[in-house]
Amino acid sequence: MPNIRLRPICAGLALVALWLATVSVRAAAPVDFSGIWVPVAAARDPLAPATLRMTDRAKTALAAFDPRRFDSTRFCMPYGTPRNTLSTAPYPIEILQRPERLTLIFDRLGDVRRIFLDGRARPNPLWPTWFGHSLGHWEGKTLVIETVALTKESILNDGGLPHSEDMRVVEHLSQSTRDGTQWLSDEITITDPTMYEEPIKVTQRFRRAEGAQMSEGSVLCLVDQWREDLERRNQTLVEGPQSGAGKGAQP
Repeated sequence: MPNIRLRPICAGLALVALWLATVSVRAAAPVDFSGIWVPVAAARDPLAPATLRMTDRAKTALAAFDPRRFDSTRFCMPYGTPRNTLSTAPYPIEILQRPERLTLIFDRLGDVRRIFLDGRARPNPLWPTWFGHSLGHWEGKTLVIETVALTKESILNDGGLPHSEDMRVVEHLSQSTRDGTQWLSDEITITDPTMYEEPIKVTQRFRRAEGAQMSEGSVLCLVDQWREDLERRNQTLVEGPQSGAGKGAQP
């Protein structure tokens, strides 16, 4: 008999606990960044070498920069992080958000970033890559992302600003509404004592693009490479027999 009387009480307590847990989850629910966002170039902070306190090593690397040799995009390689975020204009980005992962797709650049939110540890060993290894956590409505292990083969901007493999990138991703339009702000702090005497801080801003669509994934670099290869092949067909005539070339 006592057990029968306790059942309604236990059931009621369970319902209360479930309700409290639901309220707690809703209150702590992160912001949903899902959707397509267009970069607003006019609202982006400049990343100018003259404003940066570079080390001698960075100055030497920048002076020797030749885009034909050292710009990864010339060889259809990724833009890399954080250059992809800073150089995406005028093409949009798409954010796919799940509780355990945030995925950023950069239209026409071909880059895809994966930011893990599930509390995992970093791999050991951790090898440098174009996008590095990104872990994120929520601080209120702001997503804090820390990225490390970024290959020194990438650069920070189109002008060739260098970085070392010790670079650490911390982003604060937040959303706001202004004049009825949703804005996405990515506050980026780049720390690389090997190349810069103090952290670099730059903010990239995006506007939500309602109804916009991403392209089918064509990468301009591949199109340009195909065109150059075709022109080179045609040129060889035209000039080949003549250029090889005096060198003992076989027909």
